[in-house]
Amino acid sequence: MAQHSDIILPTLAYTRGDYTALRAFCLKIPLDVIADRYYSHDAPQLETGLERYLIAMRDDLIERASVNNPLLADNLKTARRNGHITARTLDLLIQIAEAPPATPKPEQTIAMWMRPRTTAALKAEQLVTLGDLRAFMLRRGPSWWRGVPRVGIHRAEAIANWMRKHEASLGSIYTGNYVPSPTQLELLGVGQNEYMVPIKHAKAPDWLDGSAGINRDHRFNFISAQNDLEAIRAYLDRFSDKPHTLRSYTKELERFLYWCVLEANKPLSSVLVTDCEAYKAFLKRPSARFVGDRAPRSSTRWRPFSKEPLSSASQLHAIVVIRSAFAYLVAVRYLAGNPWLAVKGPVVVKKVHEMQIDKALSRDLWDEVIDRLTERCELPENSQDRIALAMMLLLGDSGLRREEAAGAMRDALKPNRWAYDAGQLTVIGKRNAERIVPVSPRTLDALRAHWIDRGLDFDKADQPVSLLAPLIIPQHQDAIERHATPNVVGYTGDSLYRLFQATLKRLKFDPDAIEGFTSEQFNELESASPHALRHTWGTLAVEDGMPLDVAQAIMGHQSPATTAIYVQAKTKRILEEGAKYFAKRDISKAKK
Repeated sequence: MAQHSDIILPTLAYTRGDYTALRAFCLKIPLDVIADRYYSHDAPQLETGLERYLIAMRDDLIERASVNNPLLADNLKTARRNGHITARTLDLLIQIAEAPPATPKPEQTIAMWMRPRTTAALKAEQLVTLGDLRAFMLRRGPSWWRGVPRVGIHRAEAIANWMRKHEASLGSIYTGNYVPSPTQLELLGVGQNEYMVPIKHAKAPDWLDGSAGINRDHRFNFISAQNDLEAIRAYLDRFSDKPHTLRSYTKELERFLYWCVLEANKPLSSVLVTDCEAYKAFLKRPSARFVGDRAPRSSTRWRPFSKEPLSSASQLHAIVVIRSAFAYLVAVRYLAGNPWLAVKGPVVVKKVHEMQIDKALSRDLWDEVIDRLTERCELPENSQDRIALAMMLLLGDSGLRREEAAGAMRDALKPNRWAYDAGQLTVIGKRNAERIVPVSPRTLDALRAHWIDRGLDFDKADQPVSLLAPLIIPQHQDAIERHATPNVVGYTGDSLYRLFQATLKRLKFDPDAIEGFTSEQFNELESASPHALRHTWGTLAVEDGMPLDVAQAIMGHQSPATTAIYVQAKTKRILEEGAKYFAKRDISKAKK
């Protein structure tokens, strides 16, 4: 859908004669009588048809009144549907529609000033008032509109320009590439719409920041942290070279920090053993304010927990992470003691096969996804699909983890000496283990196409440049700093995940894809993730007869038992032999 920059409600230009004519129209007076009585023969209202003009005017008044006075919305919808409006209702419509406030105020609703489509798009992000919108724009920076459906760059620019025009009454917003510093962002959004800020941009209230926590070590601490947030960030900085670990630990410490401030009403550096036990119980059933649908961390819809309940293994993992963080804070003399040492983790039932290889895509679905994506890549404007195809083939044809695909560099990709049209890629995986993975010819072709979009020659490059890199850099501080040198630094693991989800969404809503995917395949795509493509590679490779030791080396498994999980032949053979046994028994019974 095209993005429009006409987002502000226009000033009403109806005359008193128009209102009188509309009242007569609602009273079922014939159109020729209305035209003769209230308009001259050359009136512009008659050029496109008087009935069309009056109906459009009626709908416009109803629409304005509906957003300005939601209590009337249901009744007005009925009036719009059947066209019946009493004279009293019409007078009320005119009164409401003609009375917008002269100056926008933060507490006023967005609907009082902006067109219904823009209002609906912002309301979907739980932005109701102009104050909510300003806080949202401040928190996310110039690229605040990314990820907000139906608000593209042109509409976003129009909104920002209008907000700047009225900054005297609404307050200033960002200018240029300015993004608020972390100290300007509160831990919790206040007002009609409560939101939570990821720990990287969080600021707890002064009385909850931990600077005077009862468990603080009064000696000089080795990390020079003045409050709990600084201490947690110092701990997380230790894992800056391990993105997967950093993401996991950040998530658990965010959750606990929020619980301390919002549920226990005390700083992290004041929790006692009883508080730790309370959080242990909280993990089993988080309160509603902590739970929401999956959303980008930059969205006001983001919450620390998803709607899926945590497994006992996840609960144990959370406790282990927090206990480890407290041990570190004690070691660096930020905290005096570790209350988590007295807390036992939940009992976890150990699974025989922990990997969810059942989420691997079937062979038919994997082929269908690549075929559909390849077709879309043929259109010159579909550069995002070309990035996605290269990413998916790196995952699904080479068995890479998403962090490994994100960190893959051009100088680590060499020709395959045993297959002239294929390649071999050196990657650094878990435990900093280096391994070589094969790269298929179609993956190389997809990478070449993506590099053409980047303005680079894939075959002549032999430099430490990311194989995958975004073509459009989000205009927020982290992205701008990360991509200061274009094309050199690529995606993060999280951004590849978002690219993956966005690609599947495009495929599922592509009219041509409806004919290619069955209903079962659509359901299978609903639960797909980048890691599912790694499982897809392992399943198909072993199914096609690849030796286990080779599959183990390519996938980077430490134990051959892990790779053996992909062997479906054993289970299949057991079931087949059982079926033969049952069949023999049935035959023997028939003979008797």
